[in-house]
Amino acid sequence: MRLIRHLLFLFSALSTTAIAEPIVVDDELVKLRLKEMARPDRLPVPVESKTPLTGVPLNFNLPVAEASDSWLGEKFTIRALSQLNRLAKAQNEEEATSLLAPGFLCSEFETPGPIHTVHSVAVRVGTSGKVRSISPKILIEEIHALGELKLKVIGVENLTTRVHVEANRGDGEYSATWLCSWTDESPPKLQRLEVANFEKIRAEGSWFQDVTKAALEKNPRFEAQVLRGIGSWSQRITRIGDLAMTGHHGIAVGDVNGDGLEDIYVCDGGSLPNQLYLQQADGTAKEVASKWGVAWLEDSRSALLVDLDNDGDQDLVVATIAMIAFAENNGTGKFELRGGFPGAPYPFSLSAADFDSDGDLDIYTCVYSADDASVSGKRGFEASSPTPFNDAENGGRNVLLANLSDFKFGDVTKQVGMDQNNTRWSFAASWEDFDRDGDPDLYVANDFGRNCLYRNDDGKFVNSAPEVGAEDMAAGMSVSWGDFNRDGEADLFVGNMFSSAGQRVAFQRKFSDGKTRMARGNTLFSANDGVFQDHSLESGVTNGGWAWSSGFADLNNDGWQDLVVANGYLTNTRDDDL
Repeated sequence: MRLIRHLLFLFSALSTTAIAEPIVVDDELVKLRLKEMARPDRLPVPVESKTPLTGVPLNFNLPVAEASDSWLGEKFTIRALSQLNRLAKAQNEEEATSLLAPGFLCSEFETPGPIHTVHSVAVRVGTSGKVRSISPKILIEEIHALGELKLKVIGVENLTTRVHVEANRGDGEYSATWLCSWTDESPPKLQRLEVANFEKIRAEGSWFQDVTKAALEKNPRFEAQVLRGIGSWSQRITRIGDLAMTGHHGIAVGDVNGDGLEDIYVCDGGSLPNQLYLQQADGTAKEVASKWGVAWLEDSRSALLVDLDNDGDQDLVVATIAMIAFAENNGTGKFELRGGFPGAPYPFSLSAADFDSDGDLDIYTCVYSADDASVSGKRGFEASSPTPFNDAENGGRNVLLANLSDFKFGDVTKQVGMDQNNTRWSFAASWEDFDRDGDPDLYVANDFGRNCLYRNDDGKFVNSAPEVGAEDMAAGMSVSWGDFNRDGEADLFVGNMFSSAGQRVAFQRKFSDGKTRMARGNTLFSANDGVFQDHSLESGVTNGGWAWSSGFADLNNDGWQDLVVANGYLTNTRDDDL
């Protein structure tokens, strides 16, 4: 009898701990009507402009842009890089000789070594070769043979610069790190050039072909809207139109009409209609946003095509500047707007998962900055700046919306424990059951400092990033889960900003590791029994430029997951304008 009582007590205790407390939350969606394109046939009138606005020379009698005397390393970097660029473009022996110090030494730019070929892609890597005395004539011949060089100084110590080199040429790509030693004169002369490491990649044929025009050109708005960039629209749309100069407009992929072909929903800037492309059997795509009722003119940042009501078709969620909009796919070629959530202004991205295992998809929203609803009309960095820049906690509040069925959603962020470290200027988030306990966990990439990994324990979350080694204190832009080493565990790739200037400046000022890390670039974590190790440097993934979106994908169907990283930023015609 005593044994039975003990077993009953144990069963009761286990049952009690296994059942999570129900979360009580009300539907927080409000009735919503979004601005739509009134006349689908209305196209912008071409504007003749002899000189683009960004190309107009400006003269405000400002001081010439140059590093101050307190930044001696930067002043030296500017002079050294100028000399190195001149050497890369030198056309004759006399010009090269004027840039070199007596007794100049140079290592081999490429050393012989094994070539690894995978699916028609040949890769050769190497380190410093033999250092030799070389004539200026041979030097410029070898440099020109590398291709058209792009040079960035990523470090400077005393009179030595560490230079990142990239070159594209007909038979492939060349990238390397050069250590360049200079004389102490103005301008400096190159004493020694040593190749610390290099990588040469050569591919037989192209893996991808740009089919944008072939697939979309028959749509009336293709030339009028799609082929115009921010530079064009910023000259035509007023501030009231909510056009953001930095873009950040996402896309969603899904089969909205049930024909077995993937379709695309494209978010666009304020005052420009969002677009819905239905894939056709011949590979082209037909734009039908207005017909389907989703050619919204609100500034839209992110979208999801997911089945929110479990009826078998793809519904639409769009993060607009003021609301998270929910639209139901009625199965007859229309989306019906069911409401909007107003508690996440200035959202940047959306992700979906069934965090509470109740059978329907819930929505997580990354909200970048705070105070964007102020009467001043300011938003982003105009409204508030990240402080401190390497560990900021004054950003917007991210929101987890629980699906209450029938297109009702409620904010459960606080109830489930996600309000911890939740105002960190978040860019993107991705779900994955990294601890293999049967429920989805969430990684959040933050722009100005440490990231968060929320471990899901029966519907309640704890930020476990510090304890499992996945905090990654950097400029986080994106996150993707995969298994790059095929060990069955969920590895993690975080797209971060790579900045050569940031690396130089942080090193010279001897910043703490948390600040120097900000400019290093992308991060690749490998998982081992729920703990992560940083394999970024040895895997060679750090320099992805100014990274944005990223993802694992097996591009050549060889069973190994590759990485795709979108990068780039605004450019200008004035080199001295930061």
